[in-house]
Amino acid sequence: MTQETLAPQSEGRRIVIAFIVAFAFIMQGSDTTVLTIAIPTIAASLGVSPLMLHLAVTGYLVSLAVFMPVSGWFADRFGMRRVLCASLIVFSGSSILCALSPNLEWLVAARILQGFGGAMMTPVGRLIVLRAFGPGRTLDAMTYLTMPVIVGPLIGPLLGATIISVASWRWIFVINIPICLLVVTLLQIFVPKDRPLQVQHRFDFKGFFMAGAALVLFQLGVEHMSYPLAGPTGTIALFAGSMLMLVIYYRHAQNTVRPALELSLFGIRAFAVGVVGGGIGRIGLNSTTFLLPLLLQLGLGMNPIEAAAYSSTAALGAFAAKAFLRRSVARFGFGNVVAVLAVAGALLMACFALTETSTPIVLLVTCVIMLGAIRSMYFNAVNGLTYSEVPDAMLSRSVSSAGVFQQLSMGLGVSAAAAVLGLLTQPGATPDLPEFTEAFLIMSVVPLLSIPFMLSLARSAAKSIEETADVSPPVVSK
Repeated sequence: MTQETLAPQSEGRRIVIAFIVAFAFIMQGSDTTVLTIAIPTIAASLGVSPLMLHLAVTGYLVSLAVFMPVSGWFADRFGMRRVLCASLIVFSGSSILCALSPNLEWLVAARILQGFGGAMMTPVGRLIVLRAFGPGRTLDAMTYLTMPVIVGPLIGPLLGATIISVASWRWIFVINIPICLLVVTLLQIFVPKDRPLQVQHRFDFKGFFMAGAALVLFQLGVEHMSYPLAGPTGTIALFAGSMLMLVIYYRHAQNTVRPALELSLFGIRAFAVGVVGGGIGRIGLNSTTFLLPLLLQLGLGMNPIEAAAYSSTAALGAFAAKAFLRRSVARFGFGNVVAVLAVAGALLMACFALTETSTPIVLLVTCVIMLGAIRSMYFNAVNGLTYSEVPDAMLSRSVSSAGVFQQLSMGLGVSAAAAVLGLLTQPGATPDLPEFTEAFLIMSVVPLLSIPFMLSLARSAAKSIEETADVSPPVVSK
């Protein structure tokens, strides 16, 4: 038995629901972009290296990944709308703790708590929209859901730069509160109340802790590469521990009716290519969210307002790319489009490696806009692919399970970028333009690694995706 599908009265109401949920995602999107543009300022205030501030970003993203498996069960047990409202409150409360942070450790801990709220928010909000649109319209749902989210990256950097220019950086976390109150109110008005299920099974807390331990150990291994407190042996031990916990969890999941992390979904080819191939691309492309603001400020010497103005133009490219994605998939096929996007993303990242203080403004802005368009198209296409063949009965589990790997890959993008930049920078020094040049070149290779996965797996799912794109001409009745 599954939760009843949300059934709005009209197509317009479906779109309204998507936009309301998107406002919650705007809070998340602006929160992250506000933080990244303020990294140098926060680092100076807390007396740490700017590279250490990546822990505040990855701590949040890893927390998202760890706690996401609980979201599907919570949505079934307590109702989707109720869980989403609760997650918004937790997210905003932890934002206040972030604003009160006296040191880096406090800030990272508060961000981890914030990640717990976001872990409930993202998959449950996505589930509400997917159920509102119904089976066969996953690409439509993802498109409507992600269009308003562009506002977050657009206003986030500018808002953050303005705040830290006229007031304390602590105010950048307070902006979440009014958005939270607005979204909770709109959810109560427009989103139909769903009945919780009579859940016949207990949540797999044992598997949850196993999977969570594997993810945390893996992330710690990546972090340890940058700051090897125990040398290479410590790094190897962390990765080995992660792999061991993953093997133990795999054996546990095979003997569990409803495991915390549904690995059986990888038997669905579209899901597998979306998570595996798409995840590799996410690691490479998402590294730019950390590298670009630092390049502009530390490498090119821009002030926060200038850096934010450049960074925010990526949202313009993301907005313009939405309609183009559907037409591209219909004309060239899904596998070919995603492969081209991966190549284009890698080339644009390599272009940033060639950036100098004398680079023309028009050229720099063009590259940022194009990168925003490529990232948006890539992420949106991969999301549509991931859920395109998932049965409705497994939709809630697929959203939470895919979300774990998606958020982990996003966090790994930031961690990998920080690790590479840290290895290229002399101990105790601040990275400069030469270090950013090498870091962008190294990270530009990562999206290319996703191409073999996409070309080998996506062909079997291309027909399904193109059908869900609903691009065929309408049949006119005679």
